[in-house]
Amino acid sequence: MTAAIPALRVAGVTRRFGETTALAGIDLDVRKGEMLTLLGPSGSGKTTLLKVIAGFEVPDDGEVFLAGRNVTLAPPARRDIGMVFQNYALFPHLTVAQNIAFPLEMRKVARAERDRRVQEALALVDLPGLGARLPRQLSGGQQQRVALARAIVFGPSLLLLDEPFGALDRKLREQMQLEVRRLQRRLDLTAVFVTHDQEEALILSDRIAVMEGGRLSQLGSPQEIHRRPANRFVADFIGESNLFRARVTADGRAELERGQRIALPAGAPGAGTEIGLLLRPERPRRVQGDDADATLSGRIVEIVYLGETVKYRIEDEHGAQIIVRWPYPTREGALALGDVLTVGWDRDDLHWLPWS
Repeated sequence: MTAAIPALRVAGVTRRFGETTALAGIDLDVRKGEMLTLLGPSGSGKTTLLKVIAGFEVPDDGEVFLAGRNVTLAPPARRDIGMVFQNYALFPHLTVAQNIAFPLEMRKVARAERDRRVQEALALVDLPGLGARLPRQLSGGQQQRVALARAIVFGPSLLLLDEPFGALDRKLREQMQLEVRRLQRRLDLTAVFVTHDQEEALILSDRIAVMEGGRLSQLGSPQEIHRRPANRFVADFIGESNLFRARVTADGRAELERGQRIALPAGAPGAGTEIGLLLRPERPRRVQGDDADATLSGRIVEIVYLGETVKYRIEDEHGAQIIVRWPYPTREGALALGDVLTVGWDRDDLHWLPWS
């Protein structure tokens, strides 16, 4: 059985700017109908990669394929790609309907068909009846909907979104995230989304490509990226974590830097190997006695209220610290600065990763 041709293939793409290598041999396939997010800090190469896919940058090495067609040297207008930018990029002198119709005009679509598609696109982004307004008469969220409608009105083979919600307030950003995800699924769009926001990536993505220094650090589902990071960078970048440096002992346990020995998770490497042990703050629990594979007893030195949850930083007598994040307690179960407690976790709560 022949494997399906990916909607997008990036093969060995390298891009340099003088002495700086922005992309260092990127290999990436995006499946048809998939929402893939490029996630990373500023300077990681995610926006440069998006520009190479769109045709705004030409790679120094490597190739780009859309549905099997080599578009490495094709101009943006010949790639059948829709784009949504953070700054909307709407034409201020054109009405909403005229903005949305623009890519159809460039493709010589007949007037009647153009009008029909514009009305359909307005309905899809929940802006019916606003076609006659100018962009300045709309809110930021409405302008972003118009930009999205313009990007999808011609039925692109690929949709690229470059941090499109960065200018929106938090509540509106969360609303737009869910709406874009629903629209992408409804239309079976293949989409590549760029963001530096880890939470946004977890919400939106079928898969996440974590980038660091022009390379792919890890590619996987949101659950895989969060629960099983491939290296220290991904572990530190995706969500909050407790990360312990340890060495595997001859008896198959992990010895932490302060001498404590704890049980290892399944699949850990052999004796003498230096590893990192990841423990998400949600995993530890309050314990008494030996009701856990590993424990830490100490005082609460910091409390951060986060709405539905509370984050506690606990420090033992030797200075070792652990962060836990638990549901907001009832009044009877509330904890205070200075309280002493013991937290514990099981070996299966840990994930090991290379330390180097």
